[in-house]
Amino acid sequence: MASDSIIPLLLPDELITEILLRLPIKSLSKFMCVSKSWLQLISSPAFVKNHIKLTANDKGYIYHRLIFRNTNDDFKFCPLPPLFTKQQLIEELFHIDSPIERTTLSTHIVGSVNGLICVAHVRQREAYIWNPTITKSKELPKSTSNLCSDGIKCGFGYDESRDDYKVVFIDYPIRHNHRTVVNIYSLRTNSWTTLHDQLQGIFLLNLHGRFVNGKLYWTSSTCINNYKVCNITSFDLADGTWESLELPSCGKDNSDINVGVVGSDLSLLYTCQRGAATSDVWIMKHSGVNVSWTKLFTIKYPQNIKIHRCVAPAFTFSIHIRHGEILLVLDSAIMIYDGSTRQLKHTFHVNQCEEIYVESLVNPLKISDQGRRNQESPQSSHS
Repeated sequence: MASDSIIPLLLPDELITEILLRLPIKSLSKFMCVSKSWLQLISSPAFVKNHIKLTANDKGYIYHRLIFRNTNDDFKFCPLPPLFTKQQLIEELFHIDSPIERTTLSTHIVGSVNGLICVAHVRQREAYIWNPTITKSKELPKSTSNLCSDGIKCGFGYDESRDDYKVVFIDYPIRHNHRTVVNIYSLRTNSWTTLHDQLQGIFLLNLHGRFVNGKLYWTSSTCINNYKVCNITSFDLADGTWESLELPSCGKDNSDINVGVVGSDLSLLYTCQRGAATSDVWIMKHSGVNVSWTKLFTIKYPQNIKIHRCVAPAFTFSIHIRHGEILLVLDSAIMIYDGSTRQLKHTFHVNQCEEIYVESLVNPLKISDQGRRNQESPQSSHS
């Protein structure tokens, strides 16, 4: 037949969706331009959520990125997979533009969840919820409370019950006769809620709370300016309640305990004394309403341990386990251990590790705009 007519290949919509869900964000961004129907599909809340779920499985590590602070205070990132296989990290660093125009040592990455990052400059009372993958950011309105930068603790997480992302600032007063104030920002309503008289007699230690399963976690003490860890204190983003958790029985001196995350579980890094060559990794497990701690493994530090140790409970950590290898992320170093022997394989020296995030399509501007429309619709229908 001489005619070279093209017969279109028709695929069921369900199969097209399944194929698209397995593609990286860079490819999906291009496919949004194919047609209006594909744009609506890929940007739909259901598609975005399903893509996040797929990136959470064992193969989803390819979408994970680690943010560093450069020597000039700019942010750079590195894909997670090369950390397991390459000795030189600097070759894998890429520049990333922060929504805060001029980053300084006072600019902090508060946390990350579902591809969104909260970055804040506390002294200037400036904060953004930012998706660096799709270069979209939402500036938080100024809180009506006067934040004192010397006593701020903060956290960022996801309230699944309301499909909302929340930023929490805890303002410890400098003066003893003032009360602790908790300010909670909701992305969906683009508004702040203020809670007074919170955390009486409880002083949070780590600057940034670690988000795990709907709650933010801090190590805490019972006296201000005392870094001896007494409990783990959590804040539930859904109902706004605080809870204290007992520490595992990991030693007599609890002054050198750091809170972190292993995969998707809350974890503790316990060192028996400052400068010790090993640390124990404990992981928290839930069984119904009961909570238990289990010692996962012990890690051994290199000889130049002072470079790599978290020096106070104010620092947090992350651990990722892939194909039997353990990746430990501290404030100034990344270490790869053999999962079976627990022997150190190699170490990366970095200026400052900030956060691990996962690439996603979550658009903070759309969430905020959708929340605004939902608030306006009952008024318009009533009128």
